[in-house]
Amino acid sequence: MDSLPISLELPFRTPDGLLYRIARKPNVWDAPHWAYVGDDGAFGNRFDDFEGYFRVLYAASSPLACFVETLARYRRAPGLEAAFAQIENAAGEEVPFGKVPLTWLRTRVLGRAVSRRERFADVYCAEWLAYLRRRLEPGAIQDFDLALLLSQDRKLTQQVSTIAYQLGYDGVYYQSRHGSNLENWAMFEPFELESEESVSLTAEDESFQEALRLLNLRLEQSL
Repeated sequence: MDSLPISLELPFRTPDGLLYRIARKPNVWDAPHWAYVGDDGAFGNRFDDFEGYFRVLYAASSPLACFVETLARYRRAPGLEAAFAQIENAAGEEVPFGKVPLTWLRTRVLGRAVSRRERFADVYCAEWLAYLRRRLEPGAIQDFDLALLLSQDRKLTQQVSTIAYQLGYDGVYYQSRHGSNLENWAMFEPFELESEESVSLTAEDESFQEALRLLNLRLEQSL
C-alpha cells in the first residue's frame, strides 16, 4: 500500500478519559479468540482488520454509547410486524425483535479502562475522506463519501481500518451511526490498557434505560 509523505499526518483523536466497553463475562477486556474468526479473517465487526492480521477491541467514551451500540441489534426490523401478521396461523406468536432478553444483562459486564494509546484515526473528517477517496475510489461502483463510510458495508470499513493500521495509527475514532454525540474507539492490538475494572449490569442503570428509550426497545420481563 502507498505510504503517507513524511510531511503529512492525517488527523487523529486521543481519548481524554475513561473508555467503556460491554462484553461477555468474565473479562470484558479480553480480545476475541482467534478460534472464532470468520473465513474472511475478520470477526464480523465494523473496523476489524480486512487482512485478518490483528484483532480489534471496541470501546466508547460513555456507558450510553456502549449500550446503544450493543443493543441496536435488537431493534424491530421495519415492516416486520406487518409482514408477520400476513402469515397464516401466526396469531399469538412473538416477533423476535424489539425487546432485550434478560440473559443479555446477566451474561455481560461493563468495563472501564484508560488507553495508553494516543493516535486514533479520525476517519470521518474531510482530510481522511480525501485520502481514502484516492486509495479506494478507483474502480469503485459509486462515489466515496461520508455516507458510504457510514453505511453497513463492513468490507469497506474493514479496509479503512487496515489502512489506518498500516499507516501506524493505534486505532480508529468514529461516531455512532445512531447519533454523532456517541463517540466510539476501535483499538488495534496491542491494546495497552490500564486501570481496568468491570461492574455488573442492572436493569435500573440510567444509561441502559436511556439506550432502550433511544432505540425504542423494552426489556424482557421473564425468561
